[in-house]
Amino acid sequence: MTAETPEERIARWAERDAVVGLDAELAQVRAELAGRDGEIADLRARCAQLADRVTQLELERDALQHRVVALGRVPLARRAYGKARRVAGRVLR
Repeated sequence: MTAETPEERIARWAERDAVVGLDAELAQVRAELAGRDGEIADLRARCAQLADRVTQLELERDALQHRVVALGRVPLARRAYGKARRVAGRVLR
């Protein structure tokens, strides 16, 4: 066994500490990355929910628009009655 000088021992410890420090940083970055991956998954799920809601609202809007158009039209029986009255009024004059 060779005797280690204090400078060599300090250099070995410094190298070991640097490796331990880098390993800890790597573990921390991986944990942050996993957290952000979770956030991205949550955001994607929220976007899917919002897209579904938008589709639902568009369907409801289209149905309401159809009803508004239908309400704006004069019913066929009422139009026929009005036409008959106008024709009868012309005939009786």
